[in-house]
Amino acid sequence: MSDVASMAAATTQMSQQRVGEQAQIQVMKKSMDMQQQGAMQLLEGITETSVATTGANPADRVGANVDVKA
Repeated sequence: MSDVASMAAATTQMSQQRVGEQAQIQVMKKSMDMQQQGAMQLLEGITETSVATTGANPADRVGANVDVKA
């Protein structure tokens, strides 16, 4: 009878371990999805900023205006 009880305990432990691993995998997937969304938002922000600031580089205007006051 002891063999049956030990097998049942081992089976229960393995089942609980499997459930725990599946929960960890789901948390990791959710974390990766959130990181992907954050990265996409950053990339979109960079693209929007670069389009909005085209020509706003001070080096583009160097020498365009000359102050000539005596």
